[in-house]
Amino acid sequence: MSTELIGREAELADLLGRLDDAVHGAPQLVICSGEAGVGKTRLAAELAGRARRHGVRTLWARALELPDTPPFWLWRQVLGTATPAPGADRVALFDGFAAGLDGAADGVLLVIDDIHWADGPSLQALLYVVRALRERRIMVCATECAGAAGAGWTSIKPELVREPIARSLTLRGLSPADSARCLRREAGRALPDDLAGDAFDMTAGNPFYLRELGRSLRGSTDDALRLPTSLREVVRARMAPRSPRARELLRAASILGERFALAVAARLVDRPATDCLAAADEAIEAGLLATDEEPGTVRFAHALVRATLLDGLSLRQRVVLHERAAVAIEELYPDAVEENSAALAWHWANAAVAGSHEPAVGWARRAAEVAARELAFEEAVRLYGLALAHAAALRPGERGALLLRRAAAAARAGDRMTAAADCLAAQAVARRSGDPVLLAEAALVLEPIGDRSWDRDIADACAEALAAATLPASLRARLLARATETASYLGALDGIDESSRAALASAEHSADPDVLAAALRARQLACGGPDHHAEHRELADRMIATGALARDPSVELWGHLWRIDALWERGELSAITGELPSLRWCAERTGGPLARWHLLIAESALAQARAEFDDALELAAQAHTLATALGHPSGAATYRATLAIVGHHRGPLPQTLTLPQGAARGEVPNQLFAALGIAFPMVDSGLLGAAEPLYRGLGSPRTWLIPPPYLLDVLAVGGAVAAALGIDDDVGYFRDRLAAYRDGHVVGGGGNAQYLGPVALWLGKFAVALGDPDTACRELRAAARTARTIGAPGWAVEADCVLAEQLSARGVRAEAVAIAKAALPVAVSAGMTPWVDRLQVQAAHEIGCAALTPRERQVAGLVARGLTNHEIAATLVLSDRTAQNHVQHILTKLGFATRSQIAAWVSSGRLAQ
Repeated sequence: MSTELIGREAELADLLGRLDDAVHGAPQLVICSGEAGVGKTRLAAELAGRARRHGVRTLWARALELPDTPPFWLWRQVLGTATPAPGADRVALFDGFAAGLDGAADGVLLVIDDIHWADGPSLQALLYVVRALRERRIMVCATECAGAAGAGWTSIKPELVREPIARSLTLRGLSPADSARCLRREAGRALPDDLAGDAFDMTAGNPFYLRELGRSLRGSTDDALRLPTSLREVVRARMAPRSPRARELLRAASILGERFALAVAARLVDRPATDCLAAADEAIEAGLLATDEEPGTVRFAHALVRATLLDGLSLRQRVVLHERAAVAIEELYPDAVEENSAALAWHWANAAVAGSHEPAVGWARRAAEVAARELAFEEAVRLYGLALAHAAALRPGERGALLLRRAAAAARAGDRMTAAADCLAAQAVARRSGDPVLLAEAALVLEPIGDRSWDRDIADACAEALAAATLPASLRARLLARATETASYLGALDGIDESSRAALASAEHSADPDVLAAALRARQLACGGPDHHAEHRELADRMIATGALARDPSVELWGHLWRIDALWERGELSAITGELPSLRWCAERTGGPLARWHLLIAESALAQARAEFDDALELAAQAHTLATALGHPSGAATYRATLAIVGHHRGPLPQTLTLPQGAARGEVPNQLFAALGIAFPMVDSGLLGAAEPLYRGLGSPRTWLIPPPYLLDVLAVGGAVAAALGIDDDVGYFRDRLAAYRDGHVVGGGGNAQYLGPVALWLGKFAVALGDPDTACRELRAAARTARTIGAPGWAVEADCVLAEQLSARGVRAEAVAIAKAALPVAVSAGMTPWVDRLQVQAAHEIGCAALTPRERQVAGLVARGLTNHEIAATLVLSDRTAQNHVQHILTKLGFATRSQIAAWVSSGRLAQ
């Protein structure tokens, strides 16, 4: 822009500072707000110019107030086409947008002008990209007009401004001095100070008003100020001198939107396009129109210009013009009907006031299908709504189908309430018309999410639909699968074995691989627990084969996850390593962060099992980042569980000792996992007082509703907490439940995220808590042997340590020492600090008390009583330095690192030997 930037030095400095922060790795989002005409776009243009001169890659997108803005219009402008590849998911598309902003050595500036008019899909993508910026060297600067907003901006803005990198910058009117500068520059001559002061009072420093005043003074010696009463009056004043043809063209074109093709506008005034060129040039010269990047297209210079012209049209004029526009677009662009379907839907809908509604329904439905195919689900919801608004004359089945299509689009857009309302409306239509197929399809649109009320509604809908006497086999299979899935979420496990088998039987009569995949998933949910491990491998193989037949890597991905689960159940870590490349292949071809999340979780679990704890934590953190961006309901819980298990071996991590946000929701599984997930690291940390109310608040473990895939995890962790709290009755219950799976491994199903060692380890530890040393030693030996054999050294160290402690307590000190000494190097190498400390106590038995001098034995006893070096020196009448030397000699002789280890050694009775 050629005009001088006046009075925005402070705001520009602020923006340049934030740009510098972004270039150095601190991403920024700045929303620049202010009234119309205050200079938001001019400021953004100055920022962009400065950035470009400093080598920053600069991208500019402008949202338009158009009824037919193409989906992802902002991203089409800055990155080219936004049409996704066939089969792509929306997250993969958004990842592509984020990746498109990368790669500039000197950073990236993305300016979004008039963001308040942006289409919903573009804004959803922006929110995703902003959340994924992290340490990327990117700044997003958006301008918004205060008081003006489309539906998309109204819903997205509150979420955007809550992002940690978001900042607001409000532009107000210029100061009196800067207002005088602006006025004089536009007038092109000197002006009296009192005149400039009057101008400030009249305009409140609004640059647009000031420029209009200055323009009125240009070339005149008359210093009288004539301020328009509104910005619309400015437009009318500019229109007045224009030729009749120019005025006619502009008024007619206002129904086309902010930008329009001259060929279409010419049809509206019934003149050849060449005859309209002179009128367009006249409007451009007057500052009413501006040229556009697309050949043959112009745009209104300001949204206020179009709004003023549109306000001046009568209802009859609008209806006539909209019908002419629809016919013109159909005739002029016969090969681009899909591209123009949204515009056609808009024009026919407005023309339907005095005519047929059928074209509006047809074009709106077609445009919605295009938007859904392009993953612009918010736009699809709007367009299906437009079709429904004109669908009064449709047959019930057609109206019901429209409702379900909008419901599906709303569900994929994350608008659960709209989706649920449309499903209920479609069910009502189905009941009135006696349409069992529509009723069944309405039950299948929504998926269970773990919310009891929501999931019960789905279960009821499935039950009602399944009551129909005749349904296609494929539809019945899908209903049975959905009913099984929903019952699993609700904890209503009694009937899911039967329903999942029935779903699979029905699906096998269908030639549709998608139906079979749905039934297989239902069956896997129903038999996800350890009682069905023999079936797990078969289901995995069938899912992989189904995905291969359908050429759908996302289906194959689930099959490989299930196969890995089956290998976990048998403790075949080497085979899991061999399976990961296949899982990675599927994840890469499926695309999107959800598939990558599953891969990272599988890799993290394997690293954790192998005691490669740093790798496990890094992979889990990457997965957590993806889950956070996705809003994945299981992401945070899975990450916390990994931290807790790694902390069990390396020392509890602080973030595992606080109750997770949202854990108090009413669903029993959420409460169960949240309470045990924090109580477990608490007892590891010795915080028994804090852990006990969490555990007891769950009630008797005999009443817990445990999802079958997580049965062994809950039994092991619950038993560990009960043992630490000394609740022997509960420990006995956990031991008895686990005993049925003695030869197995403590893992979860449906994509295992952590490995908790052989079942025998926990049976041995529970036997210790219950005072059964013979069973304890037998189970712990078996656990250590199994863990070493499969390559799970952390769990072998734990089993060896507890076994050594039991042997030592029984007086079998030589074997205890040998076991402890063998396990110590492994524990040290893996950084298992708590277990190193415990093993060193046991290994020190080999040295015994005889290695210490009488004075050192005295000092060891005082250390065990908690005395400091100074207090020991006072008690034994020694110097502080001598006392310190004695303590160090004891540590060295016993192979200890801390005074607490000396205390534990003394407490175990070794000092008296």
